[in-house]
Amino acid sequence: MSGSRVREFREGLKRMRISLHRFARRMLGTLSGIGFMLWLALLVTFTAAVAGTAPEISAKNWYWGPGNHWSYQHTSRIFPSATISRGQGPIAPLDYALRDLDAISFVHPATKARMSIAQMYAATDTDAFLVMKDGKVVTERYFNGMKPEDRHLLMSVSKSVLGVLAGIIIDQGRLDPNALVTSYIPELKGSAYEGASVRNLLDMTVGMEFDEDYSSKTSDLYRLDESAGWVERGPNASNGLHAYLATLTKRHGTHGSEFRYISANTDAMGWVLERATHTDYADIVSQELWSKLGAERDAYVLLDGFQAAYTDPGLNMTLRDLGRFAQMVLQRGLYNGQQIVPGDWIEDIRHGGNPEAWKKSPEYSYFRTLAGYENGSYRSYWYVADPRRGHITAIGLAGQLIVIDPRSNTIVVKFSSHATPAPGQYDIEYAGAIGIVDALSGPTR
Repeated sequence: MSGSRVREFREGLKRMRISLHRFARRMLGTLSGIGFMLWLALLVTFTAAVAGTAPEISAKNWYWGPGNHWSYQHTSRIFPSATISRGQGPIAPLDYALRDLDAISFVHPATKARMSIAQMYAATDTDAFLVMKDGKVVTERYFNGMKPEDRHLLMSVSKSVLGVLAGIIIDQGRLDPNALVTSYIPELKGSAYEGASVRNLLDMTVGMEFDEDYSSKTSDLYRLDESAGWVERGPNASNGLHAYLATLTKRHGTHGSEFRYISANTDAMGWVLERATHTDYADIVSQELWSKLGAERDAYVLLDGFQAAYTDPGLNMTLRDLGRFAQMVLQRGLYNGQQIVPGDWIEDIRHGGNPEAWKKSPEYSYFRTLAGYENGSYRSYWYVADPRRGHITAIGLAGQLIVIDPRSNTIVVKFSSHATPAPGQYDIEYAGAIGIVDALSGPTR
């Protein structure tokens, strides 16, 4: 084949939207002199390439199923993003002691019937699943075309990563948790954040009205996503996250008195961290966490189109690297031969937040049905179970999950792409994770 024809063939491969019929006619006109068998081999190669092309995904259809089965593994192809460098150090090795956990059963939270972990995978749109016990990988599974090197959207598990990161910056003396939010971001004077402290942001105790309805196009959360470009922008959309935060003016009670889950608080917290450190968020995560963790791959964070990091849902990383992060938290911040996060900060998270503020929450009626959370609390973007259970949990929309159980020395990490925002699937996967923790702990605690 001549050099010009090779180049033409490669260009044809790049134009993946060209139909196979059009491509065949074009190539037949230029490949005269090539043997039939060679042409057939080229045709088969192209057919395979077309079969693996990405679906047509945009802000209209990426968020929920079926589009999110692809999009959650490819968000950097949909939105602007900033790389979180893993640095130049060696990869922290993972030890393996693999076991088949598929037959472990637990009680389905709705039907009360027994359900196996294998059934849980299928019922909860699982993309990847990792369990580590005593520092060794017990189970590592991939579904829906995901591979070990693929990075996945964390959704609100991103909040919990930020909560750990904040402890590093506070320990360095660069951030005061008791300082007012407006002392770092004067642009928020006059908003509902006025008078709130950094600690209020971290514990979701800002006294503000915010409609966190994931299925409504009139909710405050939808306006937040709109400002970030995650949904189609309407004519009144704010120009980015920072502009939107300044529009939140509706107060509710007093700061610090009630747990109210408001995603915008974490975006304000990311902005505070940038102001306190004079560093872009992606670089803070890289410098203080990712370059020290021994991660296998760079992570990345999604941006709003105005160069602000979408810190409350926008982190993306591999399953193994999120496992390394969770193992570090389990080990009180010690990992890869160094103290990455102050041990006292991890202990503070495990100790929990204000249980009275927790019980006043509008979300409490739901969380009290989950094992360990009737007397739980919330601290630094982590859900903290009561002392009878002792675990902490990170939760992300559409089925992202970390469960860290110090008593059994176990972590469970899950990536998912739930088709809808209905909570039932999350209830199942959380119950499954606790079933695994209990099974690996020996006798029922």
